[in-house]
Amino acid sequence: MSEQVSMSRLREWLRQSLSSELSQRERERDKIAAEISRAIGSLLDFCGQLSRKAEQDMESKRDNRARFRAGRAVVRLTTIIAEMCGEITVPGAKDSASLRNVQRVTSRLASESARAREEWLRQIRPYYILDMMTIGGNIDKIRRLSDEVHGFLVGRGSLLRSLEELDEKLDSFTKLQELKDSLLTRRHTVKQKLAEADEEQKSLTLQVQELQGDPKMREYFEVETELRGLRVELLHTGFSRLGRPFRKLLSVSERGDYPLPIDVRESMKEYTKKPFATFLRESDGYPKLKAVMSALSKAVSSGKLALKQREAKKVIERTEQVVSADSLAGIHVRSRELKSIYRKLVADGGTASLVQRIKETRQKMRESIRKKEELAAELERTIEREEKIEEQITQMLKDIETFTRRLTGAEVKLQFS
Repeated sequence: MSEQVSMSRLREWLRQSLSSELSQRERERDKIAAEISRAIGSLLDFCGQLSRKAEQDMESKRDNRARFRAGRAVVRLTTIIAEMCGEITVPGAKDSASLRNVQRVTSRLASESARAREEWLRQIRPYYILDMMTIGGNIDKIRRLSDEVHGFLVGRGSLLRSLEELDEKLDSFTKLQELKDSLLTRRHTVKQKLAEADEEQKSLTLQVQELQGDPKMREYFEVETELRGLRVELLHTGFSRLGRPFRKLLSVSERGDYPLPIDVRESMKEYTKKPFATFLRESDGYPKLKAVMSALSKAVSSGKLALKQREAKKVIERTEQVVSADSLAGIHVRSRELKSIYRKLVADGGTASLVQRIKETRQKMRESIRKKEELAAELERTIEREEKIEEQITQMLKDIETFTRRLTGAEVKLQFS
């Protein structure tokens, strides 16, 4: 039967389950770290003593040139080794990474100190033989301890490394849970804002409906609706398939490849930007539009405006309808009549005030709709992230369970705290 363990108690449970072996490994680790610190300190102290001894010998035996040179070499050697030792600090932290670093620096210290001893030994012999043997012994001890640290890390100390690895997994698990909690909070916040935006939109819709029900606004809305329909009809009847050719002809003309009269080019720009408003400003017969259409038809027919054959045929047909058949005459007359009525309506003070209110309310509705769309998109992203985090948490929980079983040999079932 598997043992139920909560994630919050896993560290404590593991230390209890592995208490005997864990205590033994920690004592070994602490002992090696302490021995390394003492060995480095011992080498450093001996170098200081030997340096002072050599300086005294240099003072007392200046007449003995060989002894003087040997003393000077000893001072130089001990200074070099002391500087190497001074660069090493055994950290208080005894995790695997720190021990691995200690192993590397002590191995380097032993190798470089031994090499320095061999280089200066030729100038020191035949003096200070016992002292050189003592330095060699200290260096060998540091090398042995470095090898011992390496052996501990790859062998007996693997249990400690496994616990450190598990700690890293638990920290990652905690961060995932915190992220999940923050996403949950964010989701609730976005849902609340979405509900508020929905209520705001309903309120604005009611305001629009109230304004539409006002007798003064009935004719306004009828005119506005018919104008919108005429705008759609104009774009479909007069400008369908002409947007790209218009822009292309403007570009060709502005580069100087196909010159157009200035008034025609300016009219074409206006029709490209605001076709219906420009159309309403035209006089009877809409001469500017006809001039624009004629210029476009001529450019396509002459081949100056390169279009595909099918597209060119459609453009020429459309321009002929506008120029020769007066296909837009009815739209033009009715649109101008309605625009005149529209101006009279908004000239009335009371109606103008209501029109301003309806415009402001519609603007607020557009902003409300955009806000709702953004919130809905954010809510969707948040839910997707929550689902991914939930999958990661589930997978990590399984990984930690497997890791714990391998570490302890016990059947364990982990539970959320």
